[in-house]
Amino acid sequence: MEYQIKDIKVSNLLLSTENPRFEMVSNQREALSVMIEEQKAKLEKLGQHILKNGTNPSDIPIVTPNKSDRGKFDVLEGNRRVTTLKLLNNPNLINEKHKSTFKKFKSYSDTFAQNPIDEIPCVIFKNEDDAYKWIKLKHTGENEGVGTVTWDAQQKDRFEERNEGKSSYALQVIDFLKKDKDFDASLKKKLPKVPSSSLQRLIGDPDIRKVVGLKVRDGKLTSQLTPDEIKKPLTKIIKDLTSKDFKVKEIYSKSDRLNYIETFKPTDIPDNTASVGQWEIITSTPPKNTSKKSKKKGKRLSTDRNTIIPKSCVIPINQPRINKIYRELKDLDLRYFENAGSILFRVFIELSIDTYIEEKKITYKGRETLANKVGAVSADLVNNKVVTKHEAKPINTAVTNPNSILSINTFNAYVHNKHFSPIPKDLKTTWDGFEKFITKLWEII
Repeated sequence: MEYQIKDIKVSNLLLSTENPRFEMVSNQREALSVMIEEQKAKLEKLGQHILKNGTNPSDIPIVTPNKSDRGKFDVLEGNRRVTTLKLLNNPNLINEKHKSTFKKFKSYSDTFAQNPIDEIPCVIFKNEDDAYKWIKLKHTGENEGVGTVTWDAQQKDRFEERNEGKSSYALQVIDFLKKDKDFDASLKKKLPKVPSSSLQRLIGDPDIRKVVGLKVRDGKLTSQLTPDEIKKPLTKIIKDLTSKDFKVKEIYSKSDRLNYIETFKPTDIPDNTASVGQWEIITSTPPKNTSKKSKKKGKRLSTDRNTIIPKSCVIPINQPRINKIYRELKDLDLRYFENAGSILFRVFIELSIDTYIEEKKITYKGRETLANKVGAVSADLVNNKVVTKHEAKPINTAVTNPNSILSINTFNAYVHNKHFSPIPKDLKTTWDGFEKFITKLWEII
């Protein structure tokens, strides 16, 4: 096998007319034109990279001597790089129909001219068959270990972490679970097989992070909850991602991920009262929770959202129509639909209460008003220690307060008074007080 490595002028390099990237062409002009047509955006990116970094010294073109033109060489491997260098040297080679590409390379060429690359190192094979052996090995995958064994997503993340100081959210979660001595042993063995890009897609979503109990600070995942609490949703996520039935399309878009949130069971949701103070899940140890007050401290919800019910809220509603209303309240944008939202909100609360009364066969005294029904359901939940009196207080107060959005007076005003409009912040604040009560109610229906 005869070969040598030698610097060759770019002008002496001839593009392949039999490039596997496209159909065979008859001359250099056609080869250049087809390459630009097929690869224009990628050529532009490569041009930028060459301007900044030069050509890749670890991956050089493979050529053979041209049989009819002494001093010229046919490029067997590296045609994109050679094309890009030719365009950097002379943007006028670009056909006028590719105006955008021409403008890009015209702007590059001014910078390139200050430090031009006139020649590049190439591997020169005397025999084409010897060259093709290596070209095939490069482009046909791992070949049982003989070729280049590509990195998976986790390995790419680790390279960036070690060499660029970056650590993806996915890698932070995986490392956190690996280090946790109490994490399920069978799942821990599956962590290397977790599709890193899918985990990144999930943890990169703010609504998923709210469900898990995670925040981001300076690129680091942090939590105010104990490790045991954030492991609940993370355990479900790892189980799902390593399941043979998992498909990326289940979490691909924002709406897909919001649907995914609905698959969390109460046992998958962290207890947001288990607050211990802010800590980074990789580089620090959670503070010891010695304060009794912090254990009882509830989660303060933000009214910065645009929906009545936060998208990160998870309530297991088994009644199809009510579940659909609940989902609509998580989607309905109060900036535009506060009137529809206020009415739908009341309907959701009343139907939830009615369903509990029907399922649990609750009786109550007096007229069939929402206040009486809420009072009966509240008493039942408190007596059965499902909720505390403190958790039931907001909804009990709301239905008895004539100015509340749940009072019959306010509801009638929303429907019949053209001058009476609901205030989005009030709707959201009201839900924040109800959330624990309604969630517990549906958990036991």
